[in-house]
Amino acid sequence: MNNSTESLSEPRPVIEPAQMQFIEANFNDFLGMRPTDTEPMKAWRRDLAGWIHERLFDFRDPVAVIRAELNQAIQRTRTIAVTSGKGGVGKTTFSVNLAVACAQLGRRVLLFDADFGMANVHIYAGVNPEVTLLDVIDGRATVEKVILPAPGGIHLICGASGNSRMADLSTSTLDALGRELLRIALDFDVLIIDTGAGISPAVTHFLGLAQESIVVATPGLASILDAYGVIKLAHENRLATRIHLLINQAEALDQAEGVSNRIAGCANRFLASALHTFGHLIRDPLLEQSTQDRRPLVLSHPLSFNALRIKSVAAQLLEGVNSGQPADCSPEASPAAA
Repeated sequence: MNNSTESLSEPRPVIEPAQMQFIEANFNDFLGMRPTDTEPMKAWRRDLAGWIHERLFDFRDPVAVIRAELNQAIQRTRTIAVTSGKGGVGKTTFSVNLAVACAQLGRRVLLFDADFGMANVHIYAGVNPEVTLLDVIDGRATVEKVILPAPGGIHLICGASGNSRMADLSTSTLDALGRELLRIALDFDVLIIDTGAGISPAVTHFLGLAQESIVVATPGLASILDAYGVIKLAHENRLATRIHLLINQAEALDQAEGVSNRIAGCANRFLASALHTFGHLIRDPLLEQSTQDRRPLVLSHPLSFNALRIKSVAAQLLEGVNSGQPADCSPEASPAAA
């Protein structure tokens, strides 16, 4: 992109009212505010207006050219959050494998570790980062400088684990970080955000940036209740993200369906909200072994049941398919699938 949107982070000149009216009239579909917009989204739209002003009135680019670039850059990026109400349900393992599965479908993927304070995306992805988000927060590096390549052709922004400051970021810092993330995402086809567990302000913040959010739950009672809590949080905060449900570590199909029906039933009864489900993943030693080996399952055992199911989820997300049914496949034999 000529005069690229990388310059969005730079200060903008004051826009004359008549110029702003012209910009809003011609780019309303990109700039129009929505009631569900978070503060970072509002700030990003203001910056976008400044960038459009520069292109129109400084570089004298035609409206059609600018619109074509915006269509190519902005509308192509899919933003997906993966979250859970409770820790230990396999959320991060799923996030890493989903990212690789999207990359295998030919997309340029950025995986962002938003589990501040207990970040471990890099562990499951097999990366040893020399720079992390802590370097950005402390002003030692820009966001661009902490983007790292990872196995499977994906890119990571790694968090810092065990740091109390990262676990308690201020609202203004979260806003600035979200704003930078949206800017960086313009260079990727897919942005996957691995949030922390629970219903903290940081989790709410990043769910608000996502077009799609996948809530991961296991058959345990605590996980079921906490997963519903996250769904309730998104509903009460009127987040624009579309909620999906994925059941992990299921022993059998009927168990997974029972959990899905329980959570979806509560959402329908108490929130008047219909949940979309992506089905389930099974408890499988192959997945546990791939985690220990620090190699994503879709790379180490690409024909296993869970790998094929994750690939199906990736395809549905990227193609906008509403059905949660898995693709027809013949999974690799495994003890858990037997």
